[in-house]
Amino acid sequence: MELQLHPPPCPLMEASMTGTPAAVVVYNSSNGSFNPDDMDVSFDFGVGRRRRNEITTFYGIFANDFLSSTHPMEENLPNRRRNPAASITDELIVDILRRLPIRSVCQFKCVSKSWRKLIADHEHRKKLPQTLSGFFYKSINDERCPCRARHFINVTGKGMPLVSPTFSFLPQCHDVVLLDCCNGLLLCRCYVSPGNLQFHYAVCNPATKEWVMLPDANWAVDERRTARLCFDPAISSHFHVLEYVEDEDSYVTLVTGVEIYSSETGLWTLHENGWNDEVMVSLPADRTSVFLNGFLHSVTLCDIVAVDMEGKKWRKIPMPDPHGDTGIIHQAQGRLCAFNVDPNDILKLSIWFLEDYDTDNWILKHTVSSIDLFGGKKYQLDYGYQVIAVHPECNLIFFVYGWHNTLMAYEMDRKEVRVIRKLGHESCQPYLPYVPMFSESLPDGWC
Repeated sequence: MELQLHPPPCPLMEASMTGTPAAVVVYNSSNGSFNPDDMDVSFDFGVGRRRRNEITTFYGIFANDFLSSTHPMEENLPNRRRNPAASITDELIVDILRRLPIRSVCQFKCVSKSWRKLIADHEHRKKLPQTLSGFFYKSINDERCPCRARHFINVTGKGMPLVSPTFSFLPQCHDVVLLDCCNGLLLCRCYVSPGNLQFHYAVCNPATKEWVMLPDANWAVDERRTARLCFDPAISSHFHVLEYVEDEDSYVTLVTGVEIYSSETGLWTLHENGWNDEVMVSLPADRTSVFLNGFLHSVTLCDIVAVDMEGKKWRKIPMPDPHGDTGIIHQAQGRLCAFNVDPNDILKLSIWFLEDYDTDNWILKHTVSSIDLFGGKKYQLDYGYQVIAVHPECNLIFFVYGWHNTLMAYEMDRKEVRVIRKLGHESCQPYLPYVPMFSESLPDGWC
């Protein structure tokens, strides 16, 4: 006997979905199995006024309360009249749910009380898809010893930090400087001893406390190259670390090449600049690089440069507004997004999404004035406020602004601002958005 599992009635879901499933999951009750590869359910949905007419294809099932428990009256019914879905175990439901996008899992909390409890379970949550949990950052106070401190704030601004920022599981480190974060992994610079400029790169997973020390690249002891972490668990369990090799003898700092470490080979490889002209990458703490589609993207003075992890493919992407000022890039919903300031109105912030990666087709997503964002204050980008992240699942932008470095979120569709928490005037960049990864399928050599 085969049972087709259809969406259950749910006010939240009915309000958010504008389409019907293109397919359903077929569960075979005779052997209690299903084929995950056959799951393909498509919806045209939005949430309130958000993301209307967006097509999202995902894998999953919907079910009623009877999925996780058998009704008492069914115990006395003949086998042929019993609900076949009652044989689906919690473990099977979790195994299905973990294949879904995080947004779908959040919606499924309204299926029933038992599903809400199932999804909220601490052990089950580790197996389910994750979303933005918070931000790592640092503070500096010369009257404190040590003067530098690391912090983590939950995205809600409430409760105990999800992750301890001490990184005490890293061995032989006098000090740890956080450099970059990518899909659950962190790139750190670990200093050997106080007063010593010697350091080693470490890549770690704060959720599982796994780590690996990288072999030294080809640089002098006191040299500080700009390094970025590149990791996508959907493609590979291996990561890369990319350093920009710069010519410090020139009048301006020009990129002459990149040196890339691969966790698969355990080696650094040097590649000469393949952009065919002089490039000056703008990578201070407030300029984010984006690893997307197998390329690391960074901002220059006039465009975006990208290189793949083998150093074979090099490309340039023009900024959406060549006349705009202060280019910043982030990623959201699997797309590259850019922020710039209108040169004719320095208080106006424009947000662009790269709609077509192959043709460099940018779409203007939103514009907003800092006067509206910050309660009438005329803050300028990079002076009064910084863009620190875009939520990976929705049109939500995170800013830090003002003397107290207040963390706030702006919902583009509703044009709503929410103040999260004051981080304190001692806090400083980089503010690293963190999405936990509980997977244990990491490369060999991890501790």
